[in-house]
Amino acid sequence: MWGSNEIDWIEVGAVNNGGGIITMWKKDCFELKGFRSGKNYSIIEGIWKVGKPMEITIVNVYCGSSLREKRSIWDEISEINKNHRIKLWCVVGDFNSIRCAGERRGQNYNVNYSSEIRSFNKFIEDSSLVDIPLVGRKFTWYKPNGTAKSRIDRVLVSLEWLEKWSGSKLYAERRSVSDHCALILKEINIDWGPKPFRCLNVWQKDDRFKELVKNKWASYGIRGNGLYVLKEKWKRLKFDIRNWNKYVFGDVNKQRVDLEKRFQDLDGKDDEGELSVEDREERRQMLANLGQVRAKQEAILQQKARVSWISQGDLNTKFYHSSIKWRRIHNGINGLKVGDQWCEDPTVVKASVKEYFESKLSRGKSSG
Repeated sequence: MWGSNEIDWIEVGAVNNGGGIITMWKKDCFELKGFRSGKNYSIIEGIWKVGKPMEITIVNVYCGSSLREKRSIWDEISEINKNHRIKLWCVVGDFNSIRCAGERRGQNYNVNYSSEIRSFNKFIEDSSLVDIPLVGRKFTWYKPNGTAKSRIDRVLVSLEWLEKWSGSKLYAERRSVSDHCALILKEINIDWGPKPFRCLNVWQKDDRFKELVKNKWASYGIRGNGLYVLKEKWKRLKFDIRNWNKYVFGDVNKQRVDLEKRFQDLDGKDDEGELSVEDREERRQMLANLGQVRAKQEAILQQKARVSWISQGDLNTKFYHSSIKWRRIHNGINGLKVGDQWCEDPTVVKASVKEYFESKLSRGKSSG
């Protein structure tokens, strides 16, 4: 059919004039192990053979205009996802729904859209999926007469997928005959240079941190004008804080794992009736230390996720990591439109940003 025996495929037949789905793959990249389908969706699972072999699940979706049918499709996929053995999930297709009002232009916003948005976002949240941002453009569907446009095509992936392919980027190709833009999901890791320094709030609850900052700041013998001294002191202090975090404050995740392992060892020893007075005291102290480490871990995750409405003590690491992943991929700069061309070369992007702000600042000085 495709003029090549390197391609394999499965299909879900169309209903009337719409809803047909075909999923294709290269045989040397993917080995099919299982297939299931429902109305307007298909699910394939198998072995991804590029690099280290691993099991993945790909869901291909086409939703019609009926909100009731959309909800039925989303509920079925969400239920399969929750009970599925394979955790590397990618759900792709035409969902015929938007996530916010800004994703649709040229059509009247009404109550049905609001209800649809809530239902669609609930499906994504309940399925623990992450919506990959679209790079370079805002919409994926255009009405033939040009009066309306929407972002109704998208790619949703699991947290485990992002852990494996953290540089996932979604691109929309130019349209030709179709009223939809073809989507391409790529894994691209670009080195934008050193990461910015961020102070963790949990450090400020540690008296050792306060002493470190006070003593180090006083010890820097730097001379010059005020701005230069401030800049150099900040530079040295960041270096010293990073070392303090690494060697004194420590890796709270590793600390928790080590404490829990030792705690379980002592419990096992107690089951055999071999726990000494010293062991019991160690376990008591270890339980207190574990509570402190857990509180630190939660505070760090809460700050990184920028979630302030959940009180400490409600640790849900999957939720926090989902929020952190979402913030990083949505707030990250994937590239820049330089002139009429989309550019992802860090050197060109940095030079363009520098030139833009130099121009702005020079105009500000001349007008002042």
